[in-house]
Amino acid sequence: MTASGEDRRKVCRITLGALLWTSFVLVVFVELSLNFLGIVDHIVTMQEEAEIGGRSLQEEASKSRVGRIGGLGGGGMSLFIRVAVFLGVCILQCTVLYCHWNRYIKPDPNKFIPRRAVVPDDLKGNWKYGMFDCMGELGTCCCFSWFPACMFSDLWYRAGWIHAFCDKDQHSNDSLDGSCPGYLFFAGCCGWCLATDCLACCTCCGHATLRGGIQCVDGGDGGLGKIVPMRKRFGVPHDGFKTFIMDTLAYCFCAPCAATQEYRQVMELLDRTPVQEVINNVPVAVPAVGAPTIMGQPVATKEES
Repeated sequence: MTASGEDRRKVCRITLGALLWTSFVLVVFVELSLNFLGIVDHIVTMQEEAEIGGRSLQEEASKSRVGRIGGLGGGGMSLFIRVAVFLGVCILQCTVLYCHWNRYIKPDPNKFIPRRAVVPDDLKGNWKYGMFDCMGELGTCCCFSWFPACMFSDLWYRAGWIHAFCDKDQHSNDSLDGSCPGYLFFAGCCGWCLATDCLACCTCCGHATLRGGIQCVDGGDGGLGKIVPMRKRFGVPHDGFKTFIMDTLAYCFCAPCAATQEYRQVMELLDRTPVQEVINNVPVAVPAVGAPTIMGQPVATKEES
């Protein structure tokens, strides 16, 4: 990847992050404003009820309170604002999802780590970037904070985990590959949303499992069947249950930094094209998309020899 392409990529991510951050600030501002109006109205109502005696006067104060709330944005107006903000955030999220797919996934849908990929020695044994080196890739870290569905799906896609789960490799194509290249990216987004909504308390453990495997459970090499965890892929040491706890805490308290570390490790391997893959115990280079493939060498004739 050229420097200009990398700069454009960072600028695009920071821009999308700024858009989502603006929408988040807007939601918080509207919510706080509505709550503030409710608190002020509640205080005024308490003072009126303390001064006004009698059941009939209390009913009159209650009617006046309802009228004030409706006039200041409560009631129907409050519901309208909440629905409008919710729809606006949904539209923005869908727009970001499409832009991410169109900008990063669609142009190169076959750029992911195959299951039997060969990792260079300089990427084995340790993380190339530290947990808190995320400032070196601030745009990516911000996107993991503001666009977690897109970015975690991107990470799972590039790491080859979604392909392994769906039993799909670079040589298998189906009807959707022609009409929607990289469609598994959307499946990853749906999976992330489903996991965070239904199993929110277990997502950190799930991320830690993808990061280090289940070596602490079965005592094996940490493999997850066809899914190769990050530590096993790059030969990063795993000290059993202690490492699992540390990885879980990393995702509990600093998920964007941990995810950025993994993403940079994956992209460091993918940027060294072509990625070699072991086929029948023989390393074979997987050609880049669109690159010419040389089937063999020309055979010398008798005249040439």
